[in-house]
Amino acid sequence: MINKVLECIKYLNRQRNLKIKPFKLAIKLALLNRKKKVRSEFFLEKYRSVAILMNDQGIGDAIVTSYLINTLRENGFQVYVVVEKRIAFLFDKFISVDGVLFYDRNKNIKQIKEQLQSIRIDVAIDLVDKGQNSVRRAQIIQAINPLHTIGFNQDKYKLYDTSIYYHEYKSHISKRSQKILEFMRIQPTPIRYFVNIPTEAELSAKDFISSLLASNKNIIIFNPYGSNEARSFSNSQIDTTLSFLSQYDNCITIVVGEPNKISHIKAKKNIIINPLPTFFESVALVKFSNLVISVDTSIVHIASIYNKKMLCVYNNRIIDNKFINNYVWGPNYANAIQMFTNDHLGTGLGDPIANLDIGIVLEQLKLEIEKL
Repeated sequence: MINKVLECIKYLNRQRNLKIKPFKLAIKLALLNRKKKVRSEFFLEKYRSVAILMNDQGIGDAIVTSYLINTLRENGFQVYVVVEKRIAFLFDKFISVDGVLFYDRNKNIKQIKEQLQSIRIDVAIDLVDKGQNSVRRAQIIQAINPLHTIGFNQDKYKLYDTSIYYHEYKSHISKRSQKILEFMRIQPTPIRYFVNIPTEAELSAKDFISSLLASNKNIIIFNPYGSNEARSFSNSQIDTTLSFLSQYDNCITIVVGEPNKISHIKAKKNIIINPLPTFFESVALVKFSNLVISVDTSIVHIASIYNKKMLCVYNNRIIDNKFINNYVWGPNYANAIQMFTNDHLGTGLGDPIANLDIGIVLEQLKLEIEKL
């Protein structure tokens, strides 16, 4: 009886916190914005340095944002990125920037200020709408203290000197970068992502598959796991897919993903579990491949860079109750075939890919393999 009462109390507390959280967020944002009295005007000719807020973002976000980063640098801007250490490795060589500002949400915001002692940021760019991490982003903007801040749908907050109205909930996320460039009077170019595979990683991957390249076998990359369970194939689906792929003697399938996630998968005839440990080596394997099979994750955007034939499975996620993930974070290039789950739950996690009839995927996969 006591346990039931305690569980009931915990449940009620959770529901109360969920309802109170938006009000707390609004109050904190209002207090932060009170410190800025007026918005600054935009004077392009005065600005030479830009900081792009990328805290709370992942590998896929970074790859897509490389388009904006590269275009700004080509137009004479020094570009810095604000990132957490988990993705900072991308900006060493893989994505070229002029500097990295580390943000650790467990440390005081003074950490950002300390890194800015010898750097002056003229323009801060926030590509994200108001959301659960808005307070963090507002604190970072205050710490950077730029001459001008550009955001999206932030007209209520004076911390954002320019707020770009944007409610294209079916448009690809890269369109936001184009909107930034248009505002800065820079002619947007066709969307391309710009990455540099470290030489040692590319040589390692090439050495690993050299015998396959010499034998003229088609290389298929299979990436079965997303960032969470809903966006991942089930063990049964993976086994069925690999059994199907093993029948093709003119193809070798390499299963890629985080080593701890794919280590349990059993190798089969014509199936290799990627033994190369680094992310960059996996990128190189995609570069050398003939076909990519993936769920919604960064591999999709990597395949886009090299215009690879791809079959990718998306699960109808709805981001922040409005953005349709199938479009916003889709592959966005003609050589990709998107397939979708059919539960249409309309949630932030989306439909569990595990519920999808894998036979539908294999039918399409057969057609694509026959074209190789």
